[in-house]
Amino acid sequence: MKYKKAWAAFMAAGILLSAGMVTGGCGSAKNQQGQQQVMKVTTFKPFKSNTPINREYTGTIMALQEVPVRSKVSGTVMEKYISGGEKVVQGQPLYRLDTRNYQSNLASAQASVAQAEANYENAKRDLARYEQLIATGAISRQAYDSQKAATEAYRGVLEAAQASVSLANNNLNDTVVTAPFNGTLSMDDVNIGTFATAGTTGLVTISSSDPIYVQFDMSENEYLALTKDKGGMDILGDLKLKLSDGSFYGETGKIVQINPSLSGGQLTMKAAFANPDNRLVPGMYAQVVSDSEIAQGSILVPTKALIQLLNKDTVDVVVDGKAVQKSVKVGPTFGIYTIIESGVDVNDQVIVDGQGKVHPGDSVTFEDTTKEKLEQDATEAAAAQYK
Repeated sequence: MKYKKAWAAFMAAGILLSAGMVTGGCGSAKNQQGQQQVMKVTTFKPFKSNTPINREYTGTIMALQEVPVRSKVSGTVMEKYISGGEKVVQGQPLYRLDTRNYQSNLASAQASVAQAEANYENAKRDLARYEQLIATGAISRQAYDSQKAATEAYRGVLEAAQASVSLANNNLNDTVVTAPFNGTLSMDDVNIGTFATAGTTGLVTISSSDPIYVQFDMSENEYLALTKDKGGMDILGDLKLKLSDGSFYGETGKIVQINPSLSGGQLTMKAAFANPDNRLVPGMYAQVVSDSEIAQGSILVPTKALIQLLNKDTVDVVVDGKAVQKSVKVGPTFGIYTIIESGVDVNDQVIVDGQGKVHPGDSVTFEDTTKEKLEQDATEAAAAQYK
């Protein structure tokens, strides 16, 4: 009997011990989980500013004109005065075709002119005599009229021969193929010995270089918003060009053409930039920048605070120690900042670092950062990128 009571007491104690361990374990896990939920983030308070609206568009540099140079006459290329890639000026000789046939044609046409000229002069002299004879009644009016008609016919033959000389001379001159305008030659130049067919064979492609186009796309919605206050080609004002090394090109440009794009909801813009030193080359990429518009009293947040969720823009803010997600309507960018048209105000604590580690409702602690710190970090990052 005593044995049974001892065994029962031992089992009860074991059960109580096990329950205590389980309860203590659950409480420990809960505390650990609670500690994991409290994340530390960096926040920034939005600020108001009269902000130059910075609009940037990815553009492609292209020539104003790009045409294949073709000869006006046919013949074998006998001389080549250029190499692909060279810069040329209007009227500069590029090629010379075989001239022998055209020299022969010119000589033949000149001989025909000489013969026609002699016949015409003889006919004129005879007509002068006929005029004296008809005045005295020595010949009939019919004989005079026949001579006058013959003289006119000889004059027509002479004029036709002279036209043939002019054509033959032009053809001979056209055996030297010249640049149609100032520009840069492509690398598709043909070699000596190539037979060029008039109006068909491309000898080399020439691209204009000053001024030069930069082509970029803009959404229809943005275009419509811009044209509420402005119209025509001046919707973006004076344009700047940021090159791939981060530097800005020295000349400003203007939009000169607006066309519908092949892709829906887009418009294709072409801006012209002066290119006096030929620094811009067709095929290069650059950012077209417009910063002449001022947004009065706009609210700005660092662009890196923005989160895209299901095609909507959001930011995480800290409210009463918890992360809260807010939908925002964004405007243009200015440097490292983006204009917020609605959704937050200057009293919000916007999370700028660490938002990827928290979810709405998570407990957070935060530390404010400053404009100076953000801008210094951005400058250092940009400098490191171009080293």
